[in-house]
Amino acid sequence: MLATGSVPMIGNFVRESLDLHLFFARIMREHAIFMQAGFLPKDVTYLQQAAQFKCQYDEILKEAIRLSDCTTSGEVLQSEELLTDKTLRAEQKTQELTGIPIDMALTAEELRLNPDSGTLPAEIEPYVCALNQKAMLLITSFAEFKAIVLDQVTHCCLITNLFPLQIEHVYKEALYYLKVLKRLQNNQFVDSRVDLLEQEVFWDEIMGEHARFVRHLLDPSERALCRKAKELTKGFERLEQKMKGEGLPASSFGRLMHENIAATLSIAEFKAMGTELILACQLKSLLSPLLIDHTLREANYYMRILQTWKPGYLGRR
Repeated sequence: MLATGSVPMIGNFVRESLDLHLFFARIMREHAIFMQAGFLPKDVTYLQQAAQFKCQYDEILKEAIRLSDCTTSGEVLQSEELLTDKTLRAEQKTQELTGIPIDMALTAEELRLNPDSGTLPAEIEPYVCALNQKAMLLITSFAEFKAIVLDQVTHCCLITNLFPLQIEHVYKEALYYLKVLKRLQNNQFVDSRVDLLEQEVFWDEIMGEHARFVRHLLDPSERALCRKAKELTKGFERLEQKMKGEGLPASSFGRLMHENIAATLSIAEFKAMGTELILACQLKSLLSPLLIDHTLREANYYMRILQTWKPGYLGRR
């Protein structure tokens, strides 16, 4: 047992590290599941490697959950970026459909997490530092695996049930996780506006790609949903281009922030509806329940980032 005590100086480092792992370790393990489901039976080596990465991320997630009880930010627990009310059902159905074992005990345990109690275990920092270091090594290895798979696919040496852009997409997310974790581990702080702009450009691209994937994985007969996915794709592409504009003034930043919030809320609602339809077997598609719930949690994560902004935020350091 870890002894508890007030440790204000390490609070942000500990909470932000653990919040990051609770979100991204689960995202990474699901990437491994999607890749595992996407390989053909003849590609045994790739299948085994994906399964191994899934198990390794289970261990990262298990440790993060162990350290997070009464430590996790209340706003993170409430945001549904870690788990939605559909995640456990999505895992159960995806395991049933694919035959890939998913450790759902971790999900049940995570659902029981308590928010930050105002105190931290006195000696928790070394445990979190060790977890960060272990995670960075694993992320690097998994990113390399994704890059190898992408290279093999683009050179027609390997075929999977994932679009090449999907593989590139999950590779980018691994690099993002690694970058943020390195910043935390090295106590690096950046200008608030630059950091927020950087995150918006990244997540606008990710959200746009989600809409694009969903559109192409829907059955062509689902015309209304295909049209909505196309509309969402174009909306995020426009936002991404605006956010990349040179010399963006603070007044424009605020307006675009509100546009981003509206767009992210719209795509989150679309994904939530899609997840429920798939779970109820009322949607024709190639989407697994876990894949669409996965993208919903990423939208919820982005929404929380956007909602941290308030007028005057950009002037604070």
